[in-house]
Amino acid sequence: MDNDVNATFEAGNNFNNKLRDTLAGLLNANNDRKSEIDALRSDHDNLRKDHDAFVNSMERENDLRKNEIKSLEEKTMKENQARVTDIAKLDGKLDSENGARKAEIAALDNFAKSENDARKTDIANLDNFAKSENDARKTEIANLDNFAHSENDGRKADIAALNQRLDSEASARDNEDKALNDRLNKEISDREGANNDLVARMDSQNEDRARDIEELRTRMMKENAFLKNL
Repeated sequence: MDNDVNATFEAGNNFNNKLRDTLAGLLNANNDRKSEIDALRSDHDNLRKDHDAFVNSMERENDLRKNEIKSLEEKTMKENQARVTDIAKLDGKLDSENGARKAEIAALDNFAKSENDARKTDIANLDNFAKSENDARKTEIANLDNFAHSENDGRKADIAALNQRLDSEASARDNEDKALNDRLNKEISDREGANNDLVARMDSQNEDRARDIEELRTRMMKENAFLKNL
């Protein structure tokens, strides 16, 4: 009878020792899981801080780009206004030169007419004395008239060439302005595309991190349930 009682106590002690070892192992495993969760939480906080810092940096960069674009637009408007002013000055100069040329032509025409009248008077007075001289004077008058016409045609050609150059320069300025606007629009579109890609990539990383945390939480719940069953 004593042997049976002693065997029973020894069996109970062995069971208690095994139960104590099992509980100690479970507690240690639970502490390890807590440490892992704390490490994951710290990583998550660091990732959030990095994300906030990046968002702030991108906002500052975007503000700088907006300021640069605004400055460039203001500079372009000033340059365009300067070109308009230059063109207006050139138009005024052309008008004044054209008026001067017309005055010169009118004065030359008056001179030719007066000279012609004088020659006619001389021819009338010397008709009987010098017919050959009359022919020479007529030739000189014809040459002078041709010179006046050719000079007038030259002035018209100069004015036409100047107008054509002004038109070509205005067209070139328009093409330069259009190219600059296209480049600005492309730069803005590229910046916006890069920002959208970066935000999408960060959202994807956050979703992956949340999925890993959820999987870890599910696994820990299963392990805790298993431990409770034990």
